[in-house]
Amino acid sequence: MSKPLDLITIGRSSVDLYGGQIGGRLEDMRSFDKYIGGSPTNIACGTARLGLKSAVITAVGDEHMGRFIREELVREGVNIRGVKTDPDRLTALVLLGIRDKEQFPLIFYRENCADMGLNVEDIDPDFIQQARAVVATGTHLSHPQVEAATLKALTIAREAGLKTALDIDYRPNLWGGGRPWRW
Repeated sequence: MSKPLDLITIGRSSVDLYGGQIGGRLEDMRSFDKYIGGSPTNIACGTARLGLKSAVITAVGDEHMGRFIREELVREGVNIRGVKTDPDRLTALVLLGIRDKEQFPLIFYRENCADMGLNVEDIDPDFIQQARAVVATGTHLSHPQVEAATLKALTIAREAGLKTALDIDYRPNLWGGGRPWRW
């Protein structure tokens, strides 16, 4: 049976700001290039580029960076039906640098961010069942509310006979609380 979607990912989304001075320290960056980021967001974009019908379940803020993510996802051909706009939280940001082939300094700004506001009510069983597979990512298992939403999506998928996968996306610093995340 044909399905309208090949893949739905669920998890974090952010705006990634990459320092323009490759080889420099983040402290020395004077300009940044802006991209969409977050493992599930990147997976959805990558699979859409490969010709799959992809979607993402995440949340963004009702501000400039949230609109940027939505618009970029549409440009990439990703279905955004599962992208919630949270009027009370900001979109996550990540500052990154490229020092050399082994050092990629980064700082996560994810305190109370929009994608961490996903809850079980945001998971639409009809939407999940339109896909052939659901990929969840580990960061959204770090907090009870988003863990419950992620597990609900996976349960619906499994009960409907869909393929499921977990992208570990384990970042120890994203499992803490109370400050901007540093790695």
